[in-house]
This record gives sequence, C-alpha cells and structure tokens, in this order.
Amino acid sequence: MKWPQDADLDEKFAAKTLKSRLGRFQMSQDVRRRCGNFGIGDGEFVEWASKFAQSVMDGNNERLVPKDLVPLLIRSRLEGLDNLILSQFFAFLERDAPHVVKDMKYLREITDLRFPHEWTLGARTMKRRIIMHVGPTNSGKTYHALERLKNCKSGVYCSPLRLLAHEVYMRMMAAGVSCGLLTGEDRRYPDYSLQDVKPVGYTSTGTPITQVTSCTIEMLPVKLFDVAVIDEIQMISDKQRGWAWTSALLSLRARELHLCGEPSAVPLVKRICEMMDEEVEVREYSRLGELEVSSRSLEGSWKNIRAGDCVVVFSRAEIYGIKNTIEKKTGMRCAVIYGSLPPESRVKQAALFNDPNSDYDVLVASDAVGMGINLSINRVVFTTLEKFDGESVRPISVSQTRQIGGRAGRFNSGVSVGTVTTMQPSDIRALQSSMGTMPPSLDAAGIKPTTSMIEMFSHQFPDVSFSQLWSMFRDIASVDDQYFMCSFDDQESVAREIEKLPLTVSERYQLIYAPVNARDPIVKQCLQTYAAAIAYKRECNIMDVVSLPLGIPTNRETIQIFEQWHRGITLYTWLSYHFPSTFTAVDESFAIKEECENTIQMGLLSLRKPNRENTSGNTDEHLKHDDNKSVRKALGIY
Repeated sequence: MKWPQDADLDEKFAAKTLKSRLGRFQMSQDVRRRCGNFGIGDGEFVEWASKFAQSVMDGNNERLVPKDLVPLLIRSRLEGLDNLILSQFFAFLERDAPHVVKDMKYLREITDLRFPHEWTLGARTMKRRIIMHVGPTNSGKTYHALERLKNCKSGVYCSPLRLLAHEVYMRMMAAGVSCGLLTGEDRRYPDYSLQDVKPVGYTSTGTPITQVTSCTIEMLPVKLFDVAVIDEIQMISDKQRGWAWTSALLSLRARELHLCGEPSAVPLVKRICEMMDEEVEVREYSRLGELEVSSRSLEGSWKNIRAGDCVVVFSRAEIYGIKNTIEKKTGMRCAVIYGSLPPESRVKQAALFNDPNSDYDVLVASDAVGMGINLSINRVVFTTLEKFDGESVRPISVSQTRQIGGRAGRFNSGVSVGTVTTMQPSDIRALQSSMGTMPPSLDAAGIKPTTSMIEMFSHQFPDVSFSQLWSMFRDIASVDDQYFMCSFDDQESVAREIEKLPLTVSERYQLIYAPVNARDPIVKQCLQTYAAAIAYKRECNIMDVVSLPLGIPTNRETIQIFEQWHRGITLYTWLSYHFPSTFTAVDESFAIKEECENTIQMGLLSLRKPNRENTSGNTDEHLKHDDNKSVRKALGIY
C-alpha cells in the first residue's frame, strides 16, 4: 500500500486502515508473543481478540474512532496504530476479562501514564506566564524570545540541537550576557575575560552567578528561572524525542515561559496547559522576506544547479554521489551537511558555503538542514519528496517540506526572494501542494515512563530481560489521548547490547537514553566497553578504547569510520557527566574529539572536485586549489 500525502489522509483511509490492522492484530504471531508475556494463552487470545475487534468495529471504543486516528496516522503511521490497538486490547481485558491476566488491575495501576502533569509538583506550585511565538521558518519568532531572555535576571534557552545551543551561547556572550553552555557532551562557563561580560552576582562562597544557561532540552537544569525559552515546540510530538519537550513544558519552573515553533502546536499546548489551570498567550509572526515556489523543476538536469543552491537529499548514501555529480557537471564545489556528520563539522561546512570567497557555491544536505545553522541559501532544490522511514518509502510530511523549503532566502542573507523547487518535474505539483498547506494540528505529546515506574514494574517480572521489560510496559500502559509513549526502538537495541552485564535498572535506564546508535559497529564496541566499566565499577580511560586510524580519509567510507569514532568519543564525554568516577579522562576525551573533528574536515576537503565537463577541454585553474585563504579562515586554520 502506497502511503498517501498528509492532505489525502482522511477518515475514509483511516477506517480502511483500522479494519485491516484489526485483522492483522488477530492473526499476528508477534502480537500473540507479546500477549504471551503476560500469560495469555493462544486459546484465550483467539477468543478475546475476536470479541475486542468486533467491539471496535461496532464503535464501542472511543480511542479507536477513524476520524480521530487521522492525526495519529500522520504522526506515526502503522506503528502508532498497532501499538494503540494492543494497548486498547489490554484496556478491554481489564474491563471485560480481568481474569485473563494475573494481577491485571495492579499492573495497570503501576503503568498508568494518563496524568504526566501530576508527576512533578515544581511548575504546579507557581503561576507561570506562558507565551507562544509561532510562525513559519524565518519569521523572527525565536529572535523575539531571545531578546526577552537577554534582559532577564536568570534565564534558560532549551535547544533541540547541540549546535543551536552553542550558537545561542556565543550570541549571548557577544551581546555581553553572561551565559553558560550545558549539553550532554559539553559544559562551559561564561568567559568573563570578554568585554562587558559580567556575572549578575556572587554566591556566599564567591562563585560568579550566571545570567543565562543555553542547553539542549534533555539537559534542562532543575531550578527556578525568571525567563525560559523552549525552541521548536512542535517537536513535542516527535516520535523519538517528544518526551523531552513534554517534560520541559510540564515541569519547567519559570515565571515567564516562551515557546517558539509552528502554529500546529498551539491547540495541543493549550489543552495541556488547561489541565494545569494555565493560560497561553499566542503571538503570531509572518515570514521575513519573500518565498517563491517555482512552477518549474530543474528537468532532471544537474547542469541547472546554480550558485547558492541547497540540494536536499534524503539518503546519506547518495549525498557524496550527488556532490560529485554536481561538481563534475557544473564546475562548482559542494559543501555537505547531514545528520551523522559531527555538529562541529557541520558548522565548518556551513561556513564554507556561506563565505562568498570560499569557492564552495553549492550545499548538498540531508533533512538535517531543516533546523539549526544559519545558511545563506538562495534556492532549495528537493531531489525527491519521499523518504525511507525504516520500513518503507513514504512522502515527507507537510511540516518537514515547509521547514526545509523555508530555509531559502533567509532574512539578512542578502537574498531578496527565496525559491523552492524540485529536481524532477513529477514532484512539482506535490511540492506546491505541501508548501501551500498548513501542517495539521498536533494531536498528542510524547512521554516516557520514569525510572521509578520501570523499577516498580521490573519487580513483577524479575526474570525478564530489560529490553523485553520495557516493551511489556509499553504494551500494557494506560496513556491519555493527549499523550503517546515515545518509540523505544533505538533504546531497545541499546538494551539488548548491554543485557548480559550486571547493571542496575537505574544504570540501564541511563544508558539506553545516552547519545548512541547501536547499529554502528564501532559505536557498539565503545558502548559495550563503557557499560562493562560501569557494571564492574572500574575506571575507564578514553585512550584505552579509542584508536583513530592514521592518515586523512579520502573517500566516503573512511570518513564514515571517523564519524563512528567521533560518536564513540561523544558517548564517553556524555557518560563522564553521569558516571564521573568511572569516566575520568575528560580532558583527553575533548582533545581526541577535536583531533577527530579536524581529521573529518580535512577529509571532506580532500574530496577533490573533478574538472568541469566542457567541450573545449579547458578547466578553471583557480578552482583546483583547496587551501586558499578564505577556506582556511572558515576552518579557523591560520
């Protein structure tokens, strides 16, 4: 079944999909296995699954109503629907057949996630003024919130990305605001040697008091602030990380809370805040500068790429191939940005693209370009409007299309009108439709269970592995229709890698939410070594784990090896803040991390551009040289 565009996903499609998935639910061996984890035998499953499916089709389940499933299907497709069906099956059993599962009532009580706003008292003990700044990409919404942050006595900026947190940290310092940086891998104090940067006061022991903290949202400090800014609030519905935005919204103690993001988040945020008897003030912004959606594609020709273009690719494997093709066809050099590239390397590649004297005229990027670095893009060119989501190829969402397309013609970039187009003529109509459609309102906010909930649940199943325990919790948990449990897929793969080690539930919980991709062999090796050090209470030195290859990488494959080592080093620095007595070589980890970043950047520069195709056989000699002054300046090499 080809998945429809967001605009075509309607009640009729949802009804057809629900009926199909209920049929699959009754026949699925995986569902039977998951129900078997709770002692439900095959015979009982067949009997009660049939009764449950009929009850749903008769309209007796208020959570499985086709028109209400449309936002869910847009957000998380079939996975979200399948998980909801199983969760509602257990709710059905609790009501109509509690004898089927031993201790059903108690299990449902300890996995009750319906009221996350009651988990912490902090924010509910104070009256917060909540202001939402909403508008399209490049509308100045975050700028206005940051201006308020500059003038407060104590504040915090919550970022979706480490590089954005660093950018705000640098911006605040440049404005004379004493600002600290707090991310999973980096902690910095204000640089009081800079002119005009002064502490707002001193503690009783003489320690300077910082005015503002710029942090990644998962690292939000637990303290009282005058002003707080949460950026990209629409990520509250993100399948993997939405829990961090929900937690911040529910628990952040700030007298004045500013939320920046898309208008699609407004109804959901208002509903959540109403549960806490809080009102939301909404400020709407319009785009700064014009944005034009082209009526013509590039007709499939790379020769139509021009300086200032950002070519968007949804497959990392294709990025270098397209970069090489563009360089060969046009004679222009390409910078690259993609998700697995270290943030520091992304910043340097962006600097090359933004510098008009660097000879890097084109940017080839993945969807990682949708938020973060300021880029001087004249035109965004989508190579496709479909993306593989781990299961199948699907159209990218309206929200994603608009966010990426909106990066063209950034205000103050020197471009009066930004343009968005496609490589292929067949995609133009879909692009025009998405760019002209407002994203649907968000339906639910992501949450995750607390450590204490998982520990209590684990006591009921002492012989069950941690990865299985977590999926069992997800299956039987009760979740309000304003919320959903974030995906556990990535965490489950990490949990399996460390399953055999003698770790506590608390230690496992911390490790599965570390910045790690267990699919990378080098990162997996690092994870297992680090986890063993925690389990056996022994000190771990980064130099005993990381062994960077000699020389500079000269192709995509060898660059990826260094990228994996960089993620392994980053994991060490993250762990050093959570297990400081085990991961003690912090200075060494920062040194080897910087060495790795520099090597990756040198490798990217060593991917020399082939001579431009032309009929005369002549080439532009000045384009053959990599180490011109502007490039070295952009890299910070003098």
